Amino acid sequence: MKSEQTDLLLIFPSLSEKERFAGKKVRRNAGGFLPPLGVLSLAAFLIEERYNVEVIEPILMDINMTQILNYIRKRDPKVIGISVLTSMYSKGIRYARKIKRQFPNKILLMGGHHITLFRKNTFKDCPSIDFLIFGEGELTLLNLMNFFRKKSYSYEKVVKDYKSLNKIKGIGFKEKKKIVITEPRELIPNLDILPFPARHLIPIDKCIPLPIEYKRLPVIHMMVSRGCPFNCTYCSTHAAFGHKARFRSPKKVIEEIKFVIKKYGARQISFWDDTLTINKKWMTNLCNLIINEKLDIIWNCYSHINTVDDSLLRKMKEAGCFCIWYGIESGNEDLLKIINKGTTLDSIRRTVRLTQKNGIEIRGLFMLALPGETPEHAKRTINFAKELDLDYAQFTATTPHIGTKLFEDAKRYGTLKVRYDEFTQQSAVFVPFGYKNSKEVEKMIKRANREFYFRPKYIFKHLRKIRSMEDMKRYLTGLRLAFAFS
Repeated sequence: MKSEQTDLLLIFPSLSEKERFAGKKVRRNAGGFLPPLGVLSLAAFLIEERYNVEVIEPILMDINMTQILNYIRKRDPKVIGISVLTSMYSKGIRYARKIKRQFPNKILLMGGHHITLFRKNTFKDCPSIDFLIFGEGELTLLNLMNFFRKKSYSYEKVVKDYKSLNKIKGIGFKEKKKIVITEPRELIPNLDILPFPARHLIPIDKCIPLPIEYKRLPVIHMMVSRGCPFNCTYCSTHAAFGHKARFRSPKKVIEEIKFVIKKYGARQISFWDDTLTINKKWMTNLCNLIINEKLDIIWNCYSHINTVDDSLLRKMKEAGCFCIWYGIESGNEDLLKIINKGTTLDSIRRTVRLTQKNGIEIRGLFMLALPGETPEHAKRTINFAKELDLDYAQFTATTPHIGTKLFEDAKRYGTLKVRYDEFTQQSAVFVPFGYKNSKEVEKMIKRANREFYFRPKYIFKHLRKIRSMEDMKRYLTGLRLAFAFS
């Protein structure tokens, strides 16, 4: 344990297996535990500026609220920050209330993707919060911490200097009884200024993906870009990171790959960027560097159907790409148009065939209960997934997140239950008019998993792929998950 006092404690109130999988019985060793890369990026940036930062991720660290409060009592952090996604917003508020009740003089921040979308409503939901951080957080958090340091981290001194607080971009605070939201901060133009995420602050060895997400362990997750130029109605990425895709330089990405190979023994990189293949020139340069450096690594990524071609896929395969996640969403072109996906069934078929031709596995992402959908539409989507002969398919419930066009339009197409702790994509919070109720939607998701995974053709295809005991264990775990979701 470090002897010096913690300047900043960042808490990521992650969801348990039961919460993440909507009550389904999923074993902990099934995986699916991902590092909070956003929080770890914030921590690394502050550490580089000579702040002492610690991170708590309760599920990975296997600690409860009482232990968190004891940790705070022992380490006595000057500032406490809680970062939340929409699904963990309610839990984050519970954390904030308990922390403020025990430590009323501590400066308490809340940030994360949900706060970027929600902002001032948070103060109404939880008066315990002192400050909000929205948008891209690194520079904002640094500015705020520098301001706190000038005030000797005194809560009384901080909240009285409204004039200085109004000059800090990207924050929210309470000026007496008035809620103040300052102007948004400009996005960071050059992501190379950001240090590698502070993975050493959490038990990174416990961050094991789901069986369908890896082939070799250890897996290290990375994000090397921010922003997305597409306009899918269900995506809220633009609210935090804008429409322009910004990438770290391929050279910087290679530095991080080499670093995690050396420090963590990484054998696979899982890129969690929204669309890694937006810039074909950038992607080709990265692949060439991986090949030239002779890095013993395999990797997977997310892509958009319209952003790859045969030559790029061939290069990606040569550089170690074994799997691509494609957001296919539906087997109905009328529904694809409603969500502004920009794809057709033929374009999907073409890209899937090219990817398979180049020996790259495909994970297809599908959303059931889209606006305008009926059970007949859903059956066509299930049949389309089977027709494509994908290696894996993920069927989730359409979730209209706050800040998206889908959220704005939800009442035109169906009923929406705004219970944030159910915004996990496993619960049917949105029910299109074409369905009777949420139970019918959730039954359709189970049917999709059952029909896709329990086909003799599919089972024999994967049995032929088993090459090692590691493969056998992975497939058995995946089979248990398939039963749980079916």
